[in-house]
Amino acid sequence: MVARSAWVLNLDADLELARGPGWAPSASVVRAAATFAERLRGSLVGEGDVVVDAKTPDGAATGRVGRAFCPTPRAIALLRRVGAEPEAHPSADVLRRVASRAFSSSLGATMPKAAFVTRVDEARAMLRGDPAPGTGWRVKRAFGMAGRGHRVVDASPRDADVAFLASWIDEAGAQIEPNVRVLEEYAMHGRVSAAGRVELGALTRQRTDASGAWIATELAADAPPDVNDAIARETARAGRALHEAGYFGPFGVDAFTYERGGAVVLRARSEINARYSMGFAVGFGGAG
Repeated sequence: MVARSAWVLNLDADLELARGPGWAPSASVVRAAATFAERLRGSLVGEGDVVVDAKTPDGAATGRVGRAFCPTPRAIALLRRVGAEPEAHPSADVLRRVASRAFSSSLGATMPKAAFVTRVDEARAMLRGDPAPGTGWRVKRAFGMAGRGHRVVDASPRDADVAFLASWIDEAGAQIEPNVRVLEEYAMHGRVSAAGRVELGALTRQRTDASGAWIATELAADAPPDVNDAIARETARAGRALHEAGYFGPFGVDAFTYERGGAVVLRARSEINARYSMGFAVGFGGAG
């Protein structure tokens, strides 16, 4: 008989990785994560599985396989407290490295003028430049999820407009890229084994709100073949890079099309998510 899973749906994992040991989510973060996590029941969380959290009694999941949306130290500690045996997972140091937007940037920029910066003067110089093909700049914290940690800055901002950058850069750096009009959002999910085997799922289309927060995922069987192939190449490449960095487990690559000079351009890798994601069960067929 296959043991059922006990899940920690820590959709706030990026915040923990950013802040390090001792971090605890605020009440508002807990509520926001719980709202999204509830939508994973019946998809990522299978029939017979249970979801555990800080209120679950000690030992309540004894005999179950422990799984986490992202296997951070807090998630692993919770699984052990409730009696579940965590499945094999990468170290916290590896998770933090590959969860940062610096990791995706290290594989090469996939949009003109996009870059990961670690100095305030470097960021200020970028933001004072021409943001074309965008109408301004989108600044992203090194760690973030569901549209959080983004800020749009107008072209040629004043010093006061970029003062917030100092704390973001001190934390772990920031990704800066042109703020373009997104036409279609895609994602491809996969899994990389400890031995380095990369498996890819089907291309999916994502729907998000104005802030970038996830709404729904569906299969993108009607996507142009060249779009599918380009995203598949970047996803496979990301999987190999994750393995080289010491990561194994589920992952996904986000992509989108945008308008540039009247033409539709594909950005085949905008983010790498080294964890499960909201659309993983749609694109890869469950946690498996």
